[in-house]
Amino acid sequence: MINKLIRATSLCLLFFCSVIKAETNISILNNTREDIRLFISGDEQVITSTGVNHIRPYNYAEVANLSRYGGIEAGKDYYFFIFLGYEYLTPLVRLKGTVWGSDMSFTLVDPETTHIGDLYSDRAIHGTNKGNYRYYYKADYTGGYDDITFVISEEPTTPPSDANSINILTYNVWLLPYIAEHMNDRDIRIAEVVKNHDVVFMQEVFRRENELRLNADMQRHFQYVSHKLDGGGSNTYDGGVITYSKYPIVEQAQHVFDNCRGTDCAADKGVLYTKIIKDSRPYHLFNLHLGSWNSREHRNIRMLQVGEILAFVEQLDLPENEPVIFGGDFNIAKHKFPLDFTQMLRVLDLQEPPLKGPLAHSYDPLVNQNLSDSDQSAQERLDYLLYSNNGSVMASSSKIEVLRSFDVDMWGVWDLSDHLAVSARFEVP
Repeated sequence: MINKLIRATSLCLLFFCSVIKAETNISILNNTREDIRLFISGDEQVITSTGVNHIRPYNYAEVANLSRYGGIEAGKDYYFFIFLGYEYLTPLVRLKGTVWGSDMSFTLVDPETTHIGDLYSDRAIHGTNKGNYRYYYKADYTGGYDDITFVISEEPTTPPSDANSINILTYNVWLLPYIAEHMNDRDIRIAEVVKNHDVVFMQEVFRRENELRLNADMQRHFQYVSHKLDGGGSNTYDGGVITYSKYPIVEQAQHVFDNCRGTDCAADKGVLYTKIIKDSRPYHLFNLHLGSWNSREHRNIRMLQVGEILAFVEQLDLPENEPVIFGGDFNIAKHKFPLDFTQMLRVLDLQEPPLKGPLAHSYDPLVNQNLSDSDQSAQERLDYLLYSNNGSVMASSSKIEVLRSFDVDMWGVWDLSDHLAVSARFEVP
């Protein structure tokens, strides 16, 4: 009998110890271009700040931990607020003390009012709006007490082009068999977030079943689709490069690189040329994907590929007074190897548009959840939209675009590729 009592007591102690240590983590995704500062209020015996007092644009951070047992009295309500500023809604979490710990519910409240609306305790995605911001919030099962994530999202806007301008976006969509993740969830959501551009360059459209779904969705918004870059041989992968346009594609050509190294040789990487007519004006577009990796040997190969692009362009014998735009995944690390980038611009006689917005890297583990396990030093600029230095572009600007989905199948992943997109606007005479 004594042994049974000792065993029961031990089990109870183990149970209560596990409960005492149990907590709910509260995280915020700042999906806006602004830095958001935060202030946490509530019983400090129950809520603990992680030390994060601001969240950079497009960053995700765990901001607080809630004890679900320690310091909580049965029958008592505890309210916790994360104030983000009067222009934003305020995350609110309520704990109701119970004999065994606490029950949790949560919502968003307007700091400019005293009204508290419906509180939720389920695991559905809830959403609401205030001003220019869209909010999503959800509890997630952890095996113990649920965690909560709040998202503040600013929808990207692309001002429509006029007769003397064109909006282009380039996006490495990471549809790579056996390596890429969440392909069947990402492919059907890409078209919706790129549809407001005039032209879209895509790279790494490798996996056939995803390509078919992606093309079907894209063609709802882009009437004209290029041929896919393809060497036509027995290589493991084709070129994976496609151009989508809202305006007629009147000419096409391609070049698959002769020079490659290592695993890059398994794909027909190269450059895809399309000529489109927009508002009676021709635009010459080059969508490309250069070799990867940054060893000295790989960088040398990449510069040889740049030389191949130059020879290909010269063979096309383009008019000297018409806009020529290059875009894609150059894989040239501008920040780590600035001389490589400068050499590429010099060889191809290209100009880079001024970069606007808070982001400087198109490959960014601090922003992109698909890279969250990567070394933060891997931040780099690899993707570009550039224009020929022939006097045909009068003004330009570019921006790193964070393309995300907050649907249930993408919750916690959010980013639609391992690269961020790059958009640019080019103005012509």
